Amino acid sequence: MKRFSLLLASFILAIGLMAPTTAQGQASFKIGPRLGIPLGDLSDVSSVFIGGDVRVTTEALPVVPNASFDYYLTDVDGYSVFAVDLNALYEFPIENEAFAPYAGGGLAITSFSFDNPSVSFGGQTFGGGTTSSTEVGLNLVGGARFPLGSIEPFAQLNATLGGDAQRLGLTGGLLFSI
Repeated sequence: MKRFSLLLASFILAIGLMAPTTAQGQASFKIGPRLGIPLGDLSDVSSVFIGGDVRVTTEALPVVPNASFDYYLTDVDGYSVFAVDLNALYEFPIENEAFAPYAGGGLAITSFSFDNPSVSFGGQTFGGGTTSSTEVGLNLVGGARFPLGSIEPFAQLNATLGGDAQRLGLTGGLLFSI
Protein backbone atom coordinates (compact mmCIF):
# COMPACT_ATOMS: atom_id res chain seq x y z
CA MET A 1 0.00 0.00 0.00
CA LYS A 2 2.94 2.30 0.73
CA ARG A 3 4.20 1.88 -2.86
CA PHE A 4 0.73 2.62 -4.18
CA SER A 5 0.59 5.86 -2.16
CA LEU A 6 4.05 6.84 -3.39
CA LEU A 7 3.12 6.17 -7.03
CA LEU A 8 -0.18 8.02 -6.67
CA ALA A 9 1.63 11.02 -5.15
CA SER A 10 4.14 10.93 -8.03
CA PHE A 11 1.26 10.84 -10.51
CA ILE A 12 -0.40 13.89 -8.93
CA LEU A 13 2.94 15.74 -8.78
CA ALA A 14 3.59 15.01 -12.45
CA ILE A 15 0.19 16.42 -13.40
CA GLY A 16 0.98 19.56 -11.43
CA LEU A 17 4.37 19.92 -13.08
CA MET A 18 2.78 19.65 -16.53
CA ALA A 19 0.76 22.82 -15.97
CA PRO A 20 2.51 25.79 -17.60
CA THR A 21 3.01 29.05 -15.76
CA THR A 22 1.01 32.09 -16.87
CA ALA A 23 4.04 33.44 -18.74
CA GLN A 24 3.98 30.37 -20.97
CA GLY A 25 0.46 30.97 -22.26
CA GLN A 26 -3.00 29.61 -21.81
CA ALA A 27 -3.27 25.89 -21.15
CA SER A 28 -6.08 23.53 -22.05
CA PHE A 29 -6.73 20.61 -19.69
CA LYS A 30 -8.48 17.43 -20.75
CA ILE A 31 -9.32 14.60 -18.39
CA GLY A 32 -11.34 11.43 -18.71
CA PRO A 33 -11.84 7.71 -18.21
CA ARG A 34 -10.14 5.01 -20.26
CA LEU A 35 -10.67 1.31 -20.82
CA GLY A 36 -8.25 -1.11 -22.40
CA ILE A 37 -7.40 -4.64 -23.39
CA PRO A 38 -3.95 -6.01 -22.48
CA LEU A 39 -2.35 -7.79 -25.43
CA GLY A 40 1.12 -8.58 -24.07
CA ASP A 41 2.38 -10.43 -21.00
CA LEU A 42 -0.40 -9.07 -18.77
CA SER A 43 -3.08 -10.71 -20.92
CA ASP A 44 -2.27 -13.90 -18.97
CA VAL A 45 -3.62 -12.41 -15.72
CA SER A 46 -6.10 -9.77 -16.93
CA SER A 47 -8.60 -9.36 -19.73
CA VAL A 48 -9.31 -5.64 -19.17
CA PHE A 49 -7.96 -2.56 -17.44
CA ILE A 50 -9.66 0.68 -16.40
CA GLY A 51 -8.16 4.03 -15.60
CA GLY A 52 -7.92 7.74 -16.16
CA ASP A 53 -6.14 10.03 -18.62
CA VAL A 54 -4.97 13.66 -18.27
CA ARG A 55 -3.64 15.83 -21.10
CA VAL A 56 -2.38 19.40 -21.07
CA THR A 57 -2.17 21.39 -24.29
CA THR A 58 -0.35 24.72 -24.56
CA GLU A 59 1.24 26.68 -27.38
CA ALA A 60 4.42 26.96 -25.29
CA LEU A 61 5.19 23.25 -25.75
CA PRO A 62 5.57 21.31 -29.02
CA VAL A 63 4.18 18.18 -27.33
CA VAL A 64 1.14 17.35 -25.20
CA PRO A 65 2.11 16.15 -21.69
CA ASN A 66 0.01 13.09 -20.86
CA ALA A 67 -0.35 11.21 -17.59
CA SER A 68 -2.46 8.09 -17.13
CA PHE A 69 -3.30 5.54 -14.47
CA ASP A 70 -4.54 2.02 -15.22
CA TYR A 71 -5.80 -0.67 -12.83
CA TYR A 72 -5.84 -4.20 -14.25
CA LEU A 73 -8.85 -6.34 -13.31
CA THR A 74 -7.01 -9.61 -12.74
CA ASP A 75 -8.30 -13.13 -13.15
CA VAL A 76 -6.02 -14.38 -10.34
CA ASP A 77 -7.15 -14.13 -6.69
CA GLY A 78 -4.82 -12.03 -4.53
CA TYR A 79 -2.94 -10.59 -7.51
CA SER A 80 -3.10 -6.90 -8.40
CA VAL A 81 -1.47 -4.81 -11.09
CA PHE A 82 -1.57 -1.09 -11.77
CA ALA A 83 0.39 1.22 -14.05
CA VAL A 84 1.28 4.91 -14.14
CA ASP A 85 2.44 6.35 -17.47
CA LEU A 86 3.97 9.78 -18.02
CA ASN A 87 4.20 10.51 -21.75
CA ALA A 88 4.82 13.31 -24.22
CA LEU A 89 2.55 13.11 -27.28
CA TYR A 90 3.29 14.81 -30.60
CA GLU A 91 0.16 15.60 -32.59
CA PHE A 92 0.79 15.52 -36.33
CA PRO A 93 -0.26 18.77 -38.03
CA ILE A 94 -2.61 17.51 -40.73
CA GLU A 95 -5.52 19.23 -42.47
CA ASN A 96 -8.24 17.01 -41.04
CA GLU A 97 -11.19 17.78 -38.79
CA ALA A 98 -12.30 14.17 -38.29
CA PHE A 99 -9.31 12.96 -36.26
CA ALA A 100 -5.96 14.13 -34.88
CA PRO A 101 -3.24 11.43 -35.01
CA TYR A 102 -0.41 11.42 -32.47
CA ALA A 103 2.67 9.47 -31.45
CA GLY A 104 4.91 9.73 -28.44
CA GLY A 105 6.72 8.09 -25.62
CA GLY A 106 7.62 8.41 -22.00
CA LEU A 107 8.07 6.70 -18.66
CA ALA A 108 6.13 3.60 -17.61
CA ILE A 109 5.80 2.48 -13.99
CA THR A 110 4.12 -0.87 -13.39
CA SER A 111 3.42 -2.28 -9.92
CA PHE A 112 2.61 -5.92 -9.16
CA SER A 113 1.37 -7.28 -5.83
CA PHE A 114 0.56 -10.85 -4.78
CA ASP A 115 -0.96 -12.01 -1.49
CA ASN A 116 0.94 -15.11 -0.37
CA PRO A 117 -1.23 -17.84 1.13
CA SER A 118 -0.51 -19.00 4.65
CA VAL A 119 -0.41 -22.60 5.81
CA SER A 120 -0.98 -23.79 9.38
CA PHE A 121 0.75 -26.94 10.55
CA GLY A 122 1.27 -28.19 14.08
CA GLY A 123 -0.06 -25.03 15.65
CA GLN A 124 2.27 -22.78 13.63
CA THR A 125 1.48 -20.63 10.63
CA PHE A 126 3.86 -20.44 7.71
CA GLY A 127 3.87 -18.00 4.79
CA GLY A 128 1.39 -15.22 4.38
CA GLY A 129 2.09 -11.56 3.70
CA THR A 130 2.36 -9.75 0.42
CA THR A 131 5.03 -9.80 -2.26
CA SER A 132 5.29 -6.77 -4.51
CA SER A 133 7.47 -5.48 -7.31
CA THR A 134 7.67 -2.24 -9.25
CA GLU A 135 9.09 -2.13 -12.77
CA VAL A 136 10.14 0.95 -14.74
CA GLY A 137 10.28 1.01 -18.54
CA LEU A 138 9.81 3.18 -21.60
CA ASN A 139 6.51 3.72 -23.42
CA LEU A 140 5.84 3.98 -27.13
CA VAL A 141 2.38 5.36 -27.93
CA GLY A 142 0.44 5.85 -31.16
CA GLY A 143 -3.17 6.81 -31.60
CA ALA A 144 -5.75 9.40 -32.55
CA ARG A 145 -8.20 11.82 -30.95
CA PHE A 146 -11.62 12.39 -32.53
CA PRO A 147 -12.62 16.01 -31.73
CA LEU A 148 -16.38 16.29 -31.18
CA GLY A 149 -16.50 19.56 -29.25
CA SER A 150 -16.07 19.37 -25.48
CA ILE A 151 -15.92 15.54 -25.64
CA GLU A 152 -13.07 13.82 -27.48
CA PRO A 153 -12.97 10.04 -27.86
CA PHE A 154 -9.51 8.59 -28.38
CA ALA A 155 -7.96 5.24 -29.29
CA GLN A 156 -4.33 4.26 -28.95
CA LEU A 157 -1.84 1.43 -28.89
CA ASN A 158 0.68 1.52 -26.05
CA ALA A 159 3.83 -0.64 -25.80
CA THR A 160 6.17 -0.67 -22.81
CA LEU A 161 9.78 -1.75 -23.24
CA GLY A 162 12.38 -2.49 -20.60
CA GLY A 163 12.17 -4.11 -17.20
CA ASP A 164 10.26 -7.31 -16.57
CA ALA A 165 6.89 -5.70 -17.36
CA GLN A 166 6.47 -5.94 -21.11
CA ARG A 167 3.08 -4.26 -21.46
CA LEU A 168 1.15 -3.98 -24.71
CA GLY A 169 -2.38 -2.68 -24.78
CA LEU A 170 -5.16 -1.29 -26.90
CA THR A 171 -6.83 1.63 -25.11
CA GLY A 172 -9.88 3.77 -25.75
CA GLY A 173 -11.40 6.55 -23.75
CA LEU A 174 -13.13 9.91 -23.54
CA LEU A 175 -11.47 13.24 -22.86
CA PHE A 176 -13.48 16.12 -21.36
CA SER A 177 -12.26 19.73 -21.54
CA ILE A 178 -12.09 21.38 -18.12
